[in-house]
Amino acid sequence: MPLSLRIKTALLVVIYLPIVGLTYIVVWLDRKLRFRLPFPRDLNQLTERKPWLINELKKNGILPTDAEIENCEVTSLNQTLIFRSNAGIVEIKYRHHSEHHVLKCFAKFAPTMGSVWNRTIFNIQINHIKESWFNLYFVNQDTAVPAPRVYYSQVSLLTGNLCLITEHMGDDIEYRECAYRSFPQEHLDLVLDGLASLHAQYWGDTSERMKKVTEIGDTMVYMFDWMVSGSWSIPARKVLVKSWCLMNQPQTVLHGDSRIGNMMFPSAPGRGRYVLIDWQATRRGRAAFDLSYFLMLSLISYHRKAVEQASIDKYYKLLVEKGVKNYTREDLEEDYRHGCLCTLVLLSLPMLSGEVSVDGMAAQLFVFGMGVWRERVRICFEDFDYNWMSDRYGITEQQSRDAVTEMLAVIEQRLKGIYDAIGTKETISDILRKNNVVGEFDV
Repeated sequence: MPLSLRIKTALLVVIYLPIVGLTYIVVWLDRKLRFRLPFPRDLNQLTERKPWLINELKKNGILPTDAEIENCEVTSLNQTLIFRSNAGIVEIKYRHHSEHHVLKCFAKFAPTMGSVWNRTIFNIQINHIKESWFNLYFVNQDTAVPAPRVYYSQVSLLTGNLCLITEHMGDDIEYRECAYRSFPQEHLDLVLDGLASLHAQYWGDTSERMKKVTEIGDTMVYMFDWMVSGSWSIPARKVLVKSWCLMNQPQTVLHGDSRIGNMMFPSAPGRGRYVLIDWQATRRGRAAFDLSYFLMLSLISYHRKAVEQASIDKYYKLLVEKGVKNYTREDLEEDYRHGCLCTLVLLSLPMLSGEVSVDGMAAQLFVFGMGVWRERVRICFEDFDYNWMSDRYGITEQQSRDAVTEMLAVIEQRLKGIYDAIGTKETISDILRKNNVVGEFDV
């Protein structure tokens, strides 16, 4: 690492620790004092401030200014998943020009469940700031972005509180992680087209608004390396640094968490449309990361093996059709493999994968979900080209295999620690087998 980068990394570490402490204090004070915000902080406040909501929807052209409101009902959704936002459905019945209409909205706020530490980690990653900025500066302006239409989006830079009101995707369906036996080809085609549309839209974009999309710079990557320096081997750390530095080069805009649970699909031909939701991890980077992340984590392993190369081919063809130039199919294949390694690293780092901030009910769900992904990643790397990895990362083929095994073991150890704290007698393997995860080729 160059001396200048070492100095920057050291300074970042020195700055980072006080930021963690300050963020914790702000979160604690906000829990105690509930700072006044210019928008509702949760569903309860939204229920109490219905006139505010009606006024904002009229001001933003979602409701006619002369609409006569007959009823406004807010229904809460269950907060059970890790980082599950406080969310609900708003149904507004109104009359306009003697005709009756119904408007349904999706309302999302910052998480209210979990500990102060949970929320601190969430805020440090500026998740809702990234989501709000992307909605404000990109989604409604660019129809090619596969996302729900945004009616209102604001965030508090101090507390991280979010108020997001969007179109309700009532004609769409969702897939739960590993809760399906097959994934229709037409839905896979929609994913490939949606990702290609997003990536092609901002390919090489250097406009001023791109500053509103964050990036993970090399200095931050080396801070991750510093975090694991006492526990990871040198080859594993080389994979961490190089895969993340490569995948975070600002080629385009990434969704950043492009798994099946963050996607919605048409319920039938002509009913609904494909969208990506939860843009909390959006950033600038190399497009292949979103593709590898989706194929590795979202498809049952035997299905992923059957369609992987054809999916890469189709995605590349779509990129070219949508205007991407000077990027070859070989470039994509190279980036895709680095993206696979980058995904493995992401799951291994607690700051990025989320387990440092799970507690209560979220812990068991987190262990199950991460266990699903770990198993799929393990199967993916059974057939990985370790000769290619050795050549690209400056380590031997055996060190390449050992580095992958080491990172998979890191995930397993952390999940076991969380699961042991829950106090259940079932092992992680028991839970995965019960849900047809272990041995996916036999499903």
